[in-house]
Amino acid sequence: MSTVVAGPLGVDIEYPEGPRVPEGDLQTRRRMELVIALRRWLAARPDAWVCSDINIYYRQGEPDVVVAPDVAVAFGVDRGALEGRRTYKVWEAGAPPAWALEIASHSTYKRDLHAKPASFAELGVAEYWRLDPTGGDYFEPPLEGERRRRGRWEPIAVAADADGTLTARSDVLGLELHWQPPKLRLYDPAAGAWLLDADDLHDAHEAEAAGRRAAEARAAAAEAELAALRRRLGPPTA
Repeated sequence: MSTVVAGPLGVDIEYPEGPRVPEGDLQTRRRMELVIALRRWLAARPDAWVCSDINIYYRQGEPDVVVAPDVAVAFGVDRGALEGRRTYKVWEAGAPPAWALEIASHSTYKRDLHAKPASFAELGVAEYWRLDPTGGDYFEPPLEGERRRRGRWEPIAVAADADGTLTARSDVLGLELHWQPPKLRLYDPAAGAWLLDADDLHDAHEAEAAGRRAAEARAAAAEAELAALRRRLGPPTA
């Protein structure tokens, strides 16, 4: 499948879907955790869009110039117009992603380190993050971030705790990133709360269901106790 639009010279230009890069289970899990958490967090903002692993084109008429970050967030766009699209064209969306993250694998980590910074700079990304989901097989530290300042990438400070947690702040998102192996968790300091991923939502649903079952069991026990008391007391006397 692909999308065909008119190029700058009136020639039909094909902008293929993609990418078609094999991905391991470890990378898939970390990517979906972040996508679900970010989409839920930004659900009330129709001008924000979270995309995952789709081709982003940023030079009209040049379909070979493309990137496909594992996770990206764009602001100042119409989410309703973008949802369901198979590609992201910056000139149609109105803004490039401001935040991008790559999750390293054996086949991608060298490009993540050496080629992607230049591509994301040209795209207009303000912050670029890299996560090594193995905890250090591909680069050290496993969480790295860079932000654009005066036309250059500058490293973002990452603090390490004694328990192995790495913490850094994203100014673009206003969130803290916490590498707590095996997960990258996101914390909203303004709300004083963690962003919930699929596992958190499942646990909350299970806890709610367990609480509901416990309440029903208590109500049934109370009803049974009342019925037993009534039998012992016998019918009311006139």
